[in-house]
Parts: sequence; structure tokens; C-alpha cells
Amino acid sequence: MELGYPSPPLEDGRVVLRAWSLDDLNCVAEASTDPRIPAGTTVPVRFTPSAGRAFIERQWRRIEEHEGISLAIHACDADRAIGLIAMMLRPQTDVIGLGYWIVPTARGCGYASRAASLASTWAIGPGGFARIEAWVAPDNHASQRVLAAAGFEPEGRLRSFLVIDGRRSDALVYSRIRN
Repeated sequence: MELGYPSPPLEDGRVVLRAWSLDDLNCVAEASTDPRIPAGTTVPVRFTPSAGRAFIERQWRRIEEHEGISLAIHACDADRAIGLIAMMLRPQTDVIGLGYWIVPTARGCGYASRAASLASTWAIGPGGFARIEAWVAPDNHASQRVLAAAGFEPEGRLRSFLVIDGRRSDALVYSRIRN
């Protein structure tokens, strides 16, 4: 399947999912201050402008290297990037995985649920995927609420599946499928 950024960018009036820009360095800097984000992602543990640029350039390469699509979550009311949503190819045909994070100062405002809904609706619609899935640590109740609000259904548990901050964790599997 040919990957490309959604065109036009996905938006719902509160959030826009768009390509990363070097103007988004403040978002990466804030994300690096939250211990959970760097522990499970490629966000730098210690932010420097060069580490932030390297992170953004890595997001651009995801499409070029046929790994998936990484988008900035842009909050319209704050007029800034406040998070990331990525849809990464899985080995199974027409299946993509969803990952996301929101910077600490923007949490609790519904941005993650809106972004997950926009991305997954695009993936199983115009994106052409049959299935979008997300893996969540059992103690990450906020993420489980995000997925439920975005129309994902729980499917089961993968034991000792994730590695978070050097420790093994089970993963709860959530999905949306094309009807």
C-alpha cells in the first residue's frame, strides 16, 4: 500500500493532524519533560534543539522509509502542536497501528480522542486500511478512555508484549475495523 499524508490535512475544528514542522520544537521540548513519553517513544530524554530537530526529521522519514505516517496534533484554540499521532504499518496486509501522546499542559481537553477518531476514521476509510489497532499498557486508563471515545473496541491481552522503560508489560489490544 502506498503511504502518503492525508490531503487535505485531517481536522475537526478543534484539532488538525498535519505534517511535523521545525516550528514544533516547543512541543518536542515539552514532551521530553514527561518521563512516560520518552520511555515509550523516540522523543529525546534530554531536549536540545538538535535532538528536537532529529526527532522531527525522523517523523518525516517514516513515510519515506515506508514505516508509517507521523503527524503533529495541532490544537486550533492554542494555535500550536500539542502532541503526536502515528499510524505505523503492521506486518499483516492492510493493518496499521496507532500510537499517540499529548504534552502534559494539553491533557484532559479531549485532544487525544479527537485525534484518534480523525486518524482511525481516515485509516479505515480513505486511507484504505482494513484494520487499525492500538496496544495499551493495562495501567494506562487514560489511553483506554481515549480509544473507547474514538470508537475502538477492546479485543484482548498480549502477555509480556511491551517493553516500557526497560520493563516488560502486558498490552491490551483495541481496534477499529472497516465495516
